[in-house]
Amino acid sequence: MTNKILLLLVVALINTATVFSSKTDSLRIDSLLNASSERSYKMDSERLLFFAKSFIGTPYKGGTLDSGRNETLIVRTDSLDCTTYVETVLALYLSSFKDNPGYNDFSEALRYIRYRGGVTDGYASRLHYFSDWASDNEKKGILREVTQEGEHDVRICSLNYMTTHSNLYRQLKDNDSLISEISKVEKSWIDYKMPYVPKSVLNSSKPDLPVEDGDILALTTNISGLDVLHLGFALWIDGRLHLLHASSLHGKVIIDTSTIFDYLKNRNKHTGIRVLRVK
Repeated sequence: MTNKILLLLVVALINTATVFSSKTDSLRIDSLLNASSERSYKMDSERLLFFAKSFIGTPYKGGTLDSGRNETLIVRTDSLDCTTYVETVLALYLSSFKDNPGYNDFSEALRYIRYRGGVTDGYASRLHYFSDWASDNEKKGILREVTQEGEHDVRICSLNYMTTHSNLYRQLKDNDSLISEISKVEKSWIDYKMPYVPKSVLNSSKPDLPVEDGDILALTTNISGLDVLHLGFALWIDGRLHLLHASSLHGKVIIDTSTIFDYLKNRNKHTGIRVLRVK
């Protein structure tokens, strides 16, 4: 093997494993994992919500995963959007079960959650659509969908929003090759039967909804080519369902003071929720 070929292989391996983060991020992750190890939990949902609530007040910022030209694992704890918030909390939760967990355990868990099969292999390997993300993480044994365990409807939809609106995505603009790669992903989601709990029933009490504290809630939409618009965690407060989420409206991670029923009722593009639970 020539030195040149060997060098190319080494570079490829390094690129696959690259993690972009700051020292502040790694210190915060270590601090949260240390704090969790000193606590006791009656239920796994308490452990997950410990991490979720630890980010309350963290500024909202979108597009943080699309800042570079090459696809690499990006860790940000100083600002979050709804997806990176859920992924960060879930990665902390998973890595916290390890003996003496640290930042490296977290970053491995985050990569495993964020990318198809846990492998970073370009922009299209990232699980952009929630349905694709949920399915892949169910196959990994991390989550299970419980939406259909209570009253629910089904929407027949084909996921193609990214390719039909490629001008809205920085990496897809004028990149026919990458659009083609995303199109291949979308072909797996033609006439997909998506379950959802309609928003009209979300004013129900806890026994009547398939939702527990700490469940991941995905807010579904009727927009053509798209499945969900927003993510967060479920919290029952005084018998009513609320959302713990990274809010673009409030500019930070919050426990929403509105119930999820009130949050959704006047939003015409929202149809309800999907519910996923950590195994």
